[in-house]
Amino acid sequence: MKQPIELRRSRDFGQSINDSFTFLKQNYKPLFSSLFLICGFFLVLGTITTAFTYLKMTSMYSSKPDDFQSTNIAYLLSAFLSALSLLLAQAGIHLVTVCYISVYLQKNKVQPTIAEVWGYFRFYFWRVLGSSILIILLFMVGFILCLIPGFYLMPVLSLIVPIIVIENTSFRYAFNQSFRLIKENWWQVFGVIFITSLIVGVAGSFASVPITIISAGGKFLSLKSFTIPLIIFFSALRNILMLAYTIPSIAVCLCYFSLAEEKDGMSLIERIENFGKSVDNNLNLPIEEY
Repeated sequence: MKQPIELRRSRDFGQSINDSFTFLKQNYKPLFSSLFLICGFFLVLGTITTAFTYLKMTSMYSSKPDDFQSTNIAYLLSAFLSALSLLLAQAGIHLVTVCYISVYLQKNKVQPTIAEVWGYFRFYFWRVLGSSILIILLFMVGFILCLIPGFYLMPVLSLIVPIIVIENTSFRYAFNQSFRLIKENWWQVFGVIFITSLIVGVAGSFASVPITIISAGGKFLSLKSFTIPLIIFFSALRNILMLAYTIPSIAVCLCYFSLAEEKDGMSLIERIENFGKSVDNNLNLPIEEY
């Protein structure tokens, strides 16, 4: 049996990606159990809104000119709800993954239980939700001003949620810490995020491409009894494949640990602080809860 991944250590670009998949391989059962149970509502909601959106797309392509306006409004509304559910699912998957890794670290590489991950998720949910809104606004400002600031902020802001959860800190501290850690390491973090996100995008295309073709070709397909089940199937598949977003989340956390180790030597500090102490494997809530 392979040794559990050492989170707090320096990694280069290739090691960050390889260790992300190694960590997923070693923890896929408890991690995906937590993801399904905690984020299941968002996945079901996403399946419903996605199927409704593509069904409306089919109706829009096959509708008469007189009915086009009302069909178009219904499609835009369903598309908005689908995008909102997609955003909530991505945020939930990201937070569950970061909480899982944080508990894993606290328990000294012992796999967390669903109850422990859920405890962390509830504790950090509102703090991370508020921080995520600020992050989205900063992204929007960056891309509105110019594309370059937006791209620059992407790897910087991606570190904020892991810092908030793992260090149990505020948005302000995490914001400043992310800029400090990423200094002289921007390209490495950007590359890791880009590659892992590309992998997730390719996986998602196995569902999104067929469902788009089926919906756009609805005008030419006379068998609605055959088209509707396919749209529902690929809508469900698309949302299930969203669980692959846990890969970029793991990679970002490993980037954080690597940068913190290079800047601060956190693993050495942690070993000194824990010298002679026993690890409490029953830890399931952040320290502020006690």
